[in-house]
Amino acid sequence: MPDLISRDGITIEKVIIHFLDLSGTEPVLSNFPTALDDESDEYLKIHIEKAFNSDDTKKCAFEREGFVSSSVQDVRHNFIDFSRELAARFFGVMQDAGSIPSGDLIVMTATISGEDYLCVMKFNYKTSFIHEFRAVADTNSINFVRHSGILPGKTAKIDEAFFVNIDTRDVFVLEKKYEIGGVRDYYISSVILGVTDNLSVKTQLDTVRKVAERVYKEHYGETVNMKPKVAKLMCRELSNQDSFRMENILDNFTEEFPEAGADFRAAAGMLPIETEGQLPVPTSLVKRISRQTIKSKNGIEIRIPVKMYDNPKAMEYIREGDGTLTLVIRDIDEGKDRETEE
Repeated sequence: MPDLISRDGITIEKVIIHFLDLSGTEPVLSNFPTALDDESDEYLKIHIEKAFNSDDTKKCAFEREGFVSSSVQDVRHNFIDFSRELAARFFGVMQDAGSIPSGDLIVMTATISGEDYLCVMKFNYKTSFIHEFRAVADTNSINFVRHSGILPGKTAKIDEAFFVNIDTRDVFVLEKKYEIGGVRDYYISSVILGVTDNLSVKTQLDTVRKVAERVYKEHYGETVNMKPKVAKLMCRELSNQDSFRMENILDNFTEEFPEAGADFRAAAGMLPIETEGQLPVPTSLVKRISRQTIKSKNGIEIRIPVKMYDNPKAMEYIREGDGTLTLVIRDIDEGKDRETEE
């Protein structure tokens, strides 16, 4: 995966919008590029940045020659025709599937961090309310009306996008599974693009974490500190940096838990993970694993930073005679009783 991008490093060259609304029998295809003002330019850059940097975006490679792979090199010269054909292909798949939501297909050429990209984002429609104003004679009437063609706002996450580096042909895909012919599948990568895909960095790390927890349990038994120990080890490698090497996490686990090291290495060797090269740090995953949630039988939930598990001055688990655990939390500041920030 490339380094995380910033919207300051994005320059949109051309953009065109096509309507893929399944309430009609045909897509509504534009014949002209879309003119952007400062606000709409910023709006698109925000979504490019979020989609490109998403923890769920995966790096892929073209596995066969198809429409996109054979056209991307000349996309600047054939921009309108290419975008119209791409939109028609999307719409055909959507009609056949019946489960893929309607939306606007945004096709762009852009420079991202100094490299040339074809950027395609599908903005699936949201349903919300707008007001309707009617003036009849001297009477005004204002009502709520449901509108099903609302585009995602600046803070919303989009589910479907892909980016193709025009020079290197590297492909990055953000997508969801939909039911197609009775089978749930990723239609953008499998049908539209024809690419082989790797697991997203987030999925790779989640997979490694689950394997580490399983191997730890097999060798050391399941203890209250099992998951925090694994989480702390991963956080140590991921925190305070923009990228990491998966191999370092494997090395750290082997060094930290030598008895389990050989079995962990063997299990990790069978995983579809990328051990060579630098990978971007998925910040949402780091935030999630850096705090462990403890739940009591009566529904009380406490989130504890993993770094606190080795600090007896902050907290302590006590094993009671009946086998239950008691958690003792020390040094509570009575003045800070506000909700924990997400």
